[in-house]
Amino acid sequence: MNGTIYMPVGEVCSSISDTYREKKNMVTLINTSDVLEGRVLNHERVPNSNLKGQFKKTFQRDDILYSEIRPQNRRFAYVDFSPIDYIASTKLMVIRAKKDVVSPKYLYYFLKNSSTVAELQLLAETRSGTFPQITFSEVANLTIPVPSLAVQEVIVQTMQCLEDKITCNEQINDNLVA
Repeated sequence: MNGTIYMPVGEVCSSISDTYREKKNMVTLINTSDVLEGRVLNHERVPNSNLKGQFKKTFQRDDILYSEIRPQNRRFAYVDFSPIDYIASTKLMVIRAKKDVVSPKYLYYFLKNSSTVAELQLLAETRSGTFPQITFSEVANLTIPVPSLAVQEVIVQTMQCLEDKITCNEQINDNLVA
């Protein structure tokens, strides 16, 4: 693409580790099992008492939640809502785009791309440990094509149309089966 530059992902986003410090009575806990293929699956409120130690991170609209464990399981989500009193597990990276450089949704589409996931899975498998795992430094070292923000928006709109069509077709198929 004309005018596209290539940058390390770490230059277009940050890993956020802000700790949840509110004292609200009810919260929503998001673990790696609560995100899948772009969606946050859990929105259930639970009492904010005796929480497990892994629930610490805050996140906000347009952040990307990305599991550190087994990238090929596609445990990631784009936060398209205002997550008030949501707390993420420390096993989820909270990735925030630098909006003056890259559209959050464009970055999300790059991170969920099959070749990106495969590369991260390969990196995860090279680490010693109980299970394949990545850190933000592996993500940060990937190279992302960065066209102008206007071109990014066109790409995002196109990808969103394709995803909407796939979702519609899945719903039609489910209705035909029922």
